[in-house]
Amino acid sequence: MKFYLYSSIFLLTSILLQVGCENSQLGDILGDESARVELGYVLKLGPNSATLTWNCSLASHGKIYSTTGVFLSLERSKRHFYELQNLQPNTEYSVIFTCGSQRVEEGQALSFRTWISNDPPKTRGIWIVGGIGSQSSPIAEIDLFDPVTGIWYSSITSIPTPRAFASIVSHKNKIYVIGGLELISGVYVSSSKVEEYDPYSDTWQTKSSLPFGSQGAIVGSVGNEIYILSGSNSPDMTNGPVFNTILKFYSDIGASGQWISYSVTPTIFARVDMSGCAINGTIFYTGGRSYNTGSANATTDAFIPPANSTTSLSEPILSESKHGAASACINPSPQDPFPADGDWFAVFGGSTASGNLLQPVTSISPSNKTEFYQLGSGTFAAGPTLPSSLYYPASQISYETRKIFVFGGASAINIPENIVYSLNSGNPILSAWVTDPATMPRRRYAHKALRIDR
Repeated sequence: MKFYLYSSIFLLTSILLQVGCENSQLGDILGDESARVELGYVLKLGPNSATLTWNCSLASHGKIYSTTGVFLSLERSKRHFYELQNLQPNTEYSVIFTCGSQRVEEGQALSFRTWISNDPPKTRGIWIVGGIGSQSSPIAEIDLFDPVTGIWYSSITSIPTPRAFASIVSHKNKIYVIGGLELISGVYVSSSKVEEYDPYSDTWQTKSSLPFGSQGAIVGSVGNEIYILSGSNSPDMTNGPVFNTILKFYSDIGASGQWISYSVTPTIFARVDMSGCAINGTIFYTGGRSYNTGSANATTDAFIPPANSTTSLSEPILSESKHGAASACINPSPQDPFPADGDWFAVFGGSTASGNLLQPVTSISPSNKTEFYQLGSGTFAAGPTLPSSLYYPASQISYETRKIFVFGGASAINIPENIVYSLNSGNPILSAWVTDPATMPRRRYAHKALRIDR
């Protein structure tokens, strides 16, 4: 890899020297002499594209050098974005970021590999993972739903260690089940286990354990790492500390990956069962139960991993305080059928009950409200009410069919459902929910719905 990258740098440097001799306008483009690149990483990755972002020390033009070409930013800025398109799947690429008049050899080098495939149904499908079933036990089976054909693939695989209230996320085309609560001899205990599933090879691997147990936490995949926020390490939230600690997982270090933990200022909400997900490199989270009172909350915040900080903005407040609501981060890419549909952080259902400090909860008040925060709007807008009030359903979008789906959830304490609802994602606020004819293969709540290509 080093030989490939250095060869690329030599080739690109030669090209730039030739251009510099022949084009006197290049000096004007290069911009501020003092600007230096500070941070560059992959913001969003797919099989055929990669969105890159990099920071400059001063407002200046930014540049990306790659074997596919040299790309210049259109405006002077401290932060730049660029999407490389028409890439080949499962292929290693190298880029170099610079700012202002930095030479290519002074820039920051980065290598990445594009994702494996866009082949249906695994890539466009929605994976239903985890949760609690009709027997009040964690569910091991993973089901796959293809929204394009409406077909369910039941029990496509099973989690080696079934857990409830785990952090479940898709990261680099793989599914991670992190922490949660294990049911041992009828008693829930905290878990630090991390298990990884590769859908394309249909294999499971045990990865490095968490530094401590974690349940009811927020999880997000940003760039090359996985981030865990808040949560508790005990079924009793008052006995298990709710951390103002970020757990960060480097999946590519060694055979099993590596976890680190660190604190954040300003602090992360000290809550369990918040709703949240990552969009455009930011992890949004809202609602949840306070660790010391069990009270439901309505406030929202966001964590920016590259800055190691929560945002300085005032994120919107939900219309009702609740926990255990489903969430979906809607972020169309240029390759999707409807790329202009907009970016949304959406929240569905949940429980408005307060005062419960245990996990699982012993009482709920399910909600049928849906709320949509369009990034940049500053407020949550009320969406159409769900046909049923649901605690801890799951949600995901199908960009191919232009639908938002809500899967399962509990209609009452320990009464999971298998119903599926869908909504037009082109205009979600003014659309109506439709009951899907194909129900889930099994009833569950407190589960996750994932796409592996996002």
